[in-house]
Amino acid sequence: MAAEAATLPTTLPITDTTAVGSGPGDSPQRGYTGTIPTEFGLLTKVTEWNLKQNALTGAIPTQLGQLGQMTDSFNLHWNSLSSTIPTQLGQLVRMRSEFFIYENSLLSTIPTQLGQLSQMSNNFGLDFNSLSSTIPTQLGHLGQMSDGFYLSWNSLSSVIPTQVLRVCTCALCVFVCVVCVTWLWFWGV
Repeated sequence: MAAEAATLPTTLPITDTTAVGSGPGDSPQRGYTGTIPTEFGLLTKVTEWNLKQNALTGAIPTQLGQLGQMTDSFNLHWNSLSSTIPTQLGQLVRMRSEFFIYENSLLSTIPTQLGQLSQMSNNFGLDFNSLSSTIPTQLGHLGQMSDGFYLSWNSLSSVIPTQVLRVCTCALCVFVCVVCVTWLWFWGV
């Protein structure tokens, strides 16, 4: 029996909520449609955001940059989000793992402000979007990535900044320039 689709509520749960989108057993809740309400930026105690694999549309609200306690799991992948990546997401400076916004329809450039996520140690994914231009050197400020740094399947320049290559100590770092169809796989750089 398939779950019915539902929009995300605009009335917030109690403001000391620490997780959004987790169901029983910490599995993600699925079946949401529509846009992400800007009011969710008021949940300043949230440490985990797991709204992956839904049918969410529209822009990622800039207000999500106010989730200053976010440490693990900012997951918005496998949705239909569009527009640009908000620069305000660079304010999630406590992020350590799982910053995933891949497989959406995000446009424009990678914000330089994402380089402020300097505590990241694994799983940073912006792949499978419509991002363009160059890879910002500021991504070289990310922590030493021990697992998963993904920028593939965008329209990024084939030049990978040296600063970014130094971040990739992980088992798999993948960069792809779809425009020039160049695959560069870095194993333990």
